[in-house]
Amino acid sequence: MLLMKSLPTVREPRLYLSMERSYLASIKFLFVAFGTGILSKKLTLLLGALHFDLLVPFFQDLYYLLTWPVLALLFLVFYLFISDLRYVNKGAPVTAREIQDPRIYLSAERTFLAWIRTGISIVIFGFVIAKFNFFLSNLALILHTKITLQMTFAGMDVVFVVLGVISISMGTVGFFLTLHQVDHGAYRPHVTLYAAYGLSFFVAMAILGYQLFQVGVVHG
Repeated sequence: MLLMKSLPTVREPRLYLSMERSYLASIKFLFVAFGTGILSKKLTLLLGALHFDLLVPFFQDLYYLLTWPVLALLFLVFYLFISDLRYVNKGAPVTAREIQDPRIYLSAERTFLAWIRTGISIVIFGFVIAKFNFFLSNLALILHTKITLQMTFAGMDVVFVVLGVISISMGTVGFFLTLHQVDHGAYRPHVTLYAAYGLSFFVAMAILGYQLFQVGVVHG
């Protein structure tokens, strides 16, 4: 984090793009961790249905560790990104010649791929959650038992998929905006794009947080 290290800064495109990639990596990791927490909760039902009661406390603890704390960290990551963005904006501007550098095009491509990887990772976990729900419902029929957790988490897979698609869309738009700006030698960070993604991000976090709260109320 630039702000924490108090590093010298300059308003150079590669610095903005590198910062984007760093925070996207953090977001991808945290969403994978959150999805793992949700699957851990579902595994407690599977293990309970199969009478592996000794393993249930472990996955229950994993669920608590990888849900609320991870949501808090996601909010923190977004806050740190905004703080670092403001910090970089305090730096000195660069000339058009420095902006029209072949390395910046390559950096923009790497950032675009980081958005794609992040979006695909989130979408994949959405499908994994949906498929696991299907597996649990079929297992309940086979074992002639009742498993109701999938109703509590109803729609969480959709939230993952929609946010993943938004991430891919934002990355694509940002990539072409960057190319256009660099071609004209006047790069500016995509504040409007960040704001739009931040809004969708916070809406998704609010929905996920509400669903976790509902789980706590129903199964607390």
